[in-house]
Amino acid sequence: MNKRHKKRTQRRISIVLIAVALVLVAGCGVYFLVNRSGEDTTVDEASTNNTKDVGNTTDTNKAENDTTETTKANDSTFTFEDLAKYSYSFTSGAGGWEDDFDIEKDGSFHGSYHDSDMGDTGDDYPDGIRYYCEYEGHFENIQKVDDYTYKMHLKDIKILNDDQEYIADGVKYIPLTPYALNNADMVEIYLPGKPVSEIDEEVQHWIFIETQDQQDTLENLALVNVNENQGITSYERMSPKEDAESNYKTYKESYDYYADLLSEAATTADMVEATSNQIRVSDECLNYIWRIIKYNTDEDTFNKALEEQRQWLKDRDASAERATAEHLGGSQATVDYNDIYATMTMERCKELLNYLK
Repeated sequence: MNKRHKKRTQRRISIVLIAVALVLVAGCGVYFLVNRSGEDTTVDEASTNNTKDVGNTTDTNKAENDTTETTKANDSTFTFEDLAKYSYSFTSGAGGWEDDFDIEKDGSFHGSYHDSDMGDTGDDYPDGIRYYCEYEGHFENIQKVDDYTYKMHLKDIKILNDDQEYIADGVKYIPLTPYALNNADMVEIYLPGKPVSEIDEEVQHWIFIETQDQQDTLENLALVNVNENQGITSYERMSPKEDAESNYKTYKESYDYYADLLSEAATTADMVEATSNQIRVSDECLNYIWRIIKYNTDEDTFNKALEEQRQWLKDRDASAERATAEHLGGSQATVDYNDIYATMTMERCKELLNYLK
């Protein structure tokens, strides 16, 4: 065999060996990808179930295209039940304005905004102007961003109060829109321990982190309205019973104030105004306490309360209607109706406190 033929033979053997090696490498790669794909499918299915458990909703309009981000989002261990342990406040820390809200275990929320301008007066409102808003809505789809950051989507928000201005007790009331969640879409959740260096300076201002404090990490949970770059502080929420009793006391004081005005009323018109305000206060109190019962009692207790409440509503309305039978219309009939309605409602508020432990 000459040298040229020998080299050609060696080259052929080398090519064959290289081909075999490539086949083996390719086979290992296919095996790895197939098994890796199966593992990822298992993780995604489990994560999807966890996401459904968190909010019982799917944010179809905000789908993530990035696979890595989706994996992080589905790896959520922070829930609405965790958020329900706090109350939330958006305020400058000075002045008369404040927006407060609570979040419940199902992602629903409810809150109120108020502001005052006591210097802006008129003949009918010598005690100034009060801006106000009562609202409720739902968050959904909590997603994990990193170890100290989550995000959730604002599904809807609805204003509960009328959109009409009115004057009461020398104050002009003007309805506005919610402030803390104004123009909100995505709301971020910052957990305690989040590095302050990762928080925007404007948000730091809203949640009262000052540079001179030498604070390296966030001490309390905070929310951020991403669109407005506004930080919202949190504080530990009262127990359901404490919350209900505290608000009942506040509403009862307002109710008693209007009761004093009623006793001093010189005209039927004044009596109508006083009793109308008693209805407004008692209704607000009833709605507040009922919401606490709804989210903080077991199913059997709530169903019992609901059955009694439905019957009570029928009895109250019937009693108020009977009170007007003696007067064939007119302002006095309105006074009698309002008086029975408001009195029974405040009494019911006190009774409902017994459902909370």
